[in-house]
Amino acid sequence: MSVLPRLSYWVASTVLIAPALCAQAAPAAAIQDCSALRSCAAKFCHIENDIAAAQANGNTHREAGLRRALSEARGSCTDESLRKDRLQAIDERKEEVQEREEELAEARAKGKQDKINKAQRKLEEAQADLKDAEDELQR
Repeated sequence: MSVLPRLSYWVASTVLIAPALCAQAAPAAAIQDCSALRSCAAKFCHIENDIAAAQANGNTHREAGLRRALSEARGSCTDESLRKDRLQAIDERKEEVQEREEELAEARAKGKQDKINKAQRKLEEAQADLKDAEDELQR
């Protein structure tokens, strides 16, 4: 087979495939940068991005669920209610950290290194969860 038929096949397939690839990439352009948004506006933006991703992947069930979630969020979300929920989450995480600190103290009192390591790991996880909740308050 000569080079010319292979080249024309490549050109033809590129011409036919390229528009299809561009059409699939188009929904990705609908993704928004939500980093500058705060509170309910950020929440709406993230849900809208999830909807765009679900559309791009052809996941109609997820898209429908996200559209319901967006509708409910728009109907009920206020910046104050979101702040209240986030403050409550912080309080819950603080309680968890306190419980984990007590468990670590008990493990140290017993002196079993495996129990100490486990309690230390759980405390670190609880502290990370608390930090995440505090970071979420700023969004």
